[in-house]
Amino acid sequence: MKKLGLLAFVFTLIFVSSIHAKSSNEMALTTTAGKIININITQNGFEFKQYPGKTVLLNFFGPMCPPCIIEMPHLIELQKEHKDDLQIIAVQVQMPMEQDEIKDFVKKNNVNYPVINLNDAWDIVSFVKANTNWGGQIPFMMMFDKSGHLKNQYMGVVANEKLLSDMKK
Repeated sequence: MKKLGLLAFVFTLIFVSSIHAKSSNEMALTTTAGKIININITQNGFEFKQYPGKTVLLNFFGPMCPPCIIEMPHLIELQKEHKDDLQIIAVQVQMPMEQDEIKDFVKKNNVNYPVINLNDAWDIVSFVKANTNWGGQIPFMMMFDKSGHLKNQYMGVVANEKLLSDMKK
C-alpha cells in the first residue's frame, strides 16, 4: 500500500510539474554543443533570451533534404556576415538522430549557428505546428524581429537577399 501511495505521489508531482512548465510559456532547447537556448512564448512571437537585440531566423531542416542542404551554405554565409544583427537557430526535424550523428553532420558541414536535434525539439516543433500553418514540410523558416515579433514565415529555399530585405523592414 505504501508503494502505491508513493507511486501516486510521484505521478501527481510529474503531472503538476508538467502543467507548471506549460503554463509558464517557456521552453529550453539544448543545442548539439550542449548549450541551452531559452525561449519565452509571447503573444506576438518568441523572445530569445540569449539573443537580445538580434533578428532570429528559426530554420527547420533535415540532413537528407536536398533543398535544406543547398540552402545551408547560404545560411552559414549569412550568419557569418551578419553575426552582430542576426542569429540563425536550426532545428533538425526530418528524423530521429543520435547526438553523435547530428554533431558529425554539423561539423562536416561547418555549421556556424546553433543546431537542435529533433530528440530535443519536440516542444517547439509541436508548438509551431499547432500555432502556424506549417505542416512539417522542410525547409521552413520563421523570422523574428529584434523585439521577438514574428515577422515572416518561409516555405522552401529562400534567397539571402530576401532574408536581408525582410530583416531591414
